[in-house]
Amino acid sequence: MPASPTTPAAPTPAAPTPAATAPAAADPRVAAARVDDLLARLDQLGENRTRVLAEEIVRALMEFYGSGLARLAQLTGDDTVRLWGADPQLGALLAMHGLHPVGTSQRVEQAFAQVREQLGSQTPTFEITGPEEARVVVVRPAVPPASPAVAAAVEDAIAVLAPEVTITVEGGRAEADDLAAGRTLLPVVGVSA
Repeated sequence: MPASPTTPAAPTPAAPTPAATAPAAADPRVAAARVDDLLARLDQLGENRTRVLAEEIVRALMEFYGSGLARLAQLTGDDTVRLWGADPQLGALLAMHGLHPVGTSQRVEQAFAQVREQLGSQTPTFEITGPEEARVVVVRPAVPPASPAVAAAVEDAIAVLAPEVTITVEGGRAEADDLAAGRTLLPVVGVSA
């Protein structure tokens, strides 16, 4: 029934724009901590079918999103991918999927350059070991044992620039919730293009 002259017609709701429906940007470090917490909670389930199924679901979703990112990278070209890599959130996402335009070693070097600016002579040394797909950064404190402030500075810098690596701090005490406890900051999923 058409609207009467005295009753205005109800406005038609506008379709939401992609920007209006997109989630707010998350800090990569906060996201990494949340993923780490969820993985720890999943580990508490023990070896059961629910845990195995949950891990398979996560793996399938990661592969799906990684394939999409790889395709976007192909379509947009190297210049755009370099811009994405320079963004902390997008760079972490690219690194998680093995798509970052800058190699892991170079990004770890950049992280330690930032730490050097912050800590000066207390800056630890480091070594990158392991194969390309499973890099480990071994941190050697300038003054053992590593202070919590030094460990936190290293973790923060690496979490932003190279979240796919595992960090091991020599001569430091790794707490249960410490990112330097020899774990990968974010899970890495290889994507075949």
